[in-house]
Amino acid sequence: MNRHFFLVFLLSFFSTIALASDSSMPPKHPKSQTTSPPSPNAKGEYGDVKFNASEARSLAETIAQGDTVIKTTVAEVCPKKGCWMNVNGAKPKELVRVTFKDYGFFVPTELNGKEVALKGRFEKHTESVEEQKHLLQDAKRPQSEIDAITKPKEIFRFVATGVKDLSLVTK
Repeated sequence: MNRHFFLVFLLSFFSTIALASDSSMPPKHPKSQTTSPPSPNAKGEYGDVKFNASEARSLAETIAQGDTVIKTTVAEVCPKKGCWMNVNGAKPKELVRVTFKDYGFFVPTELNGKEVALKGRFEKHTESVEEQKHLLQDAKRPQSEIDAITKPKEIFRFVATGVKDLSLVTK
């Protein structure tokens, strides 16, 4: 009996590790199939936008919350296909990486510099060397910057389920 329980535990443990290790890179079969960022749409809404943007709070107010809606400014969108973005953090010059739940939608590069409302949650994440280099390549950074990455780093990122461009949202 104990041996059976132990084997089930080990199998569950290694399955969890295998699933977790794949979560840092885009999935092999993403919901959103694209090779370039989408064009802006008239409403400025991307992903699941069934939330009230007027309830958005600042990043500083929500860093320790679960699911939440935040308001911030976009600093950078992945120029390759809009599959991630960096937004202004709680402190000056601090950026927070935003990814999109299950790689299910992307945003246009025209969101750079715009104020947005994001629905989702913060999570602690370890960016592998491979992931860091991939993100820098997507952002078209110099090869010297890419080559300088030698170790994983711990970050807090925001996994968004929806994004609203506040310049296009009716108040």
